[in-house]
Amino acid sequence: MLDSKLSEMFLVVAEELHFGRAAQRLFMTQPPLSQAIRRLEEQIGATLFIRTTRTVQLTAAGAELQRRLRLIGNELEQTLQAVQQVHRGETGMLRIALTPSSAYAGVSRHVYRFRQDFPQVDIQIYEMNSSDMPAALYERRVDVALIRPSFAVPDLNPQLVESEPMMFVVRRDDPRAQEHSQGLTLHQAFSYEMVAYSRQQSRYFHLLQQRMLQRSGCLPRFAQESMVPTVLVMVEAGIAPAIVPASLARLRTDTLEYLPLLEADDIAAELMSAYVSDNTNPALVNFLAVLEQHRSS
Repeated sequence: MLDSKLSEMFLVVAEELHFGRAAQRLFMTQPPLSQAIRRLEEQIGATLFIRTTRTVQLTAAGAELQRRLRLIGNELEQTLQAVQQVHRGETGMLRIALTPSSAYAGVSRHVYRFRQDFPQVDIQIYEMNSSDMPAALYERRVDVALIRPSFAVPDLNPQLVESEPMMFVVRRDDPRAQEHSQGLTLHQAFSYEMVAYSRQQSRYFHLLQQRMLQRSGCLPRFAQESMVPTVLVMVEAGIAPAIVPASLARLRTDTLEYLPLLEADDIAAELMSAYVSDNTNPALVNFLAVLEQHRSS
């Protein structure tokens, strides 16, 4: 392996083609520099310079060594820059787990903001149920999860990302759409037969729906079980109305009407960020900072 100090001396001499000037640049005298170049030539087994009393010229071997050392220098500089960028979270990979229902909330704008700030980070998005996210985080299959509160255990550092109200959705041609055009109470909503959320496949919304049902004072009247966003298919098919997060209100607006729930402002669909504390991915730190900026704004 080439001695780095000898290589540096060689490059200076190759640039100056004058041992005296090269010695000055290297803050040394000429004799030690000449000896160093001879040692380098011995190590390589090739003459690098043609020396005369008036000139110094590179041999073909010397010119090739200069070219390759410059390439190595450029590559090393690029390597250092790449490593530093990864260290700062400016490049690398960020793996995000999303629950299917969060795809309609404001998650996309957070990811977009992160991409704008860190365009060289490769973002991998994995869709999975909130119940599967803790294991994915512990096993390092994802870096951060956008998860429903029911599964955001304390050691996953949960922080609120989004909170949205719930709305009553019914077909636009259903008389109830006009009857409750200004909104309806939970008691009014649960007086109707409704699409329920599956306890197994949509546990968070099932619990939220049960909380609203209890507050309404009504007995449960559920036509069929479903989950977000399939629940809208049930409503559009005329099976029964449903209660859904407000972010779904931009879907199927040609056939569905979304009505506000009155006196239920404290009941909201929440989305949390979650990650394990010993995850050392710098891109994760930057993504969490973007989420924090959103919370602070």
